[in-house]
Amino acid sequence: MLALALAAALAGPSATIDQMAWLKGCWIQTKPNGGVVEELWMPPGGGVMLGLGRTTRDGKLREYEYTRIVEADGSLAYMAEPSGQEKATFPLKSLSADEAVFENPAHDFPQRVIYRRLGPDAVTGRIEGQMGGQARSVDFPYKRCATGN
Repeated sequence: MLALALAAALAGPSATIDQMAWLKGCWIQTKPNGGVVEELWMPPGGGVMLGLGRTTRDGKLREYEYTRIVEADGSLAYMAEPSGQEKATFPLKSLSADEAVFENPAHDFPQRVIYRRLGPDAVTGRIEGQMGGQARSVDFPYKRCATGN
């Protein structure tokens, strides 16, 4: 009985993977220090969107990440496998036509992963939460890649 109550408490709002289709494609952020952050999201298919990201600077790979947004039990979850870190799952907390918020309060940092659609060619990714008792956030203002993907 306790397991059922816990599962119900963790279940996110009702959602389907097709509601995240606006995130598909190639996204890029060029930083003032010469760094480049890229994310590539496959369109929804089979109840999942597969994504990957990389950060380069000075012609060298600095970080990479494998990501998924999966449809399960009538809702969505964001799953991340960043370079050098453990896998983490963030259940959907809220979803609108232009914003998805995924949250895992038990994760070290971040506790929230947010994507906001700003138009057909702009998306902001944001990670936020507490680190060492201090609120912290990082924004990733992306533009659609020139390839038009």
